[in-house]
Amino acid sequence: MTNRREKIFGTGLLIAFIILAVSVALHSDWVNAFDSSVTQLMANAYLPLNTAIFNIVTFLGSPLTVIILTALLCVWLFFKKQVMTSLWLGGIQLSGSAITEIVKQVVARPRPINQLVPDTGFSFPSGHTFCTTILVLSVLSLLLPKIHDEENKLVVRLIGIVWIGFVAVSRVYLRDHFGSDVLASVILATGYWLLCAAYEAPITSFIQRFLPERMKSL
Repeated sequence: MTNRREKIFGTGLLIAFIILAVSVALHSDWVNAFDSSVTQLMANAYLPLNTAIFNIVTFLGSPLTVIILTALLCVWLFFKKQVMTSLWLGGIQLSGSAITEIVKQVVARPRPINQLVPDTGFSFPSGHTFCTTILVLSVLSLLLPKIHDEENKLVVRLIGIVWIGFVAVSRVYLRDHFGSDVLASVILATGYWLLCAAYEAPITSFIQRFLPERMKSL
């Protein structure tokens, strides 16, 4: 994707997120209808095995777990002498997570009732889904340039998409989020990632000004 397309698509996704956030805050009928439809789809899926599986998925996709995995990835990149990439990916994850928390406080949407796994805080958007989406996009940005076969690239992309889907579904299944919460998180994370990628050069140039000379050469 070209720099121009990243800017256009990223901006479009952020606008879509803002529209969805405002609709949620105003309790719009179409949001309630969407959430009800998603909840009904889950109605026949409640089985002990599914609950056990989604408990594991939601743990692996939790913000804490994902941030730890991101930190390990950044440390590995640092020791591979890819300092700017390490700082870049870590910065996107941490700043994005902070934005998500701010939005939660502003929208202040209560979580669904009858949670299978009790969770605290507000519901919109889903921190699990946001952080997982950013991590998947980070890993893809590192892997895809090294893969030359288009079919293998497609497989890797599909694996990433499926994992994001699993984490999103687990949050709705466990009644910790509404369908619109996880949808909004995917939209926000993807839009944020694309805009960060579009402006990577000027941002990294700004960051390099504050790095020690020894690190600038890595």
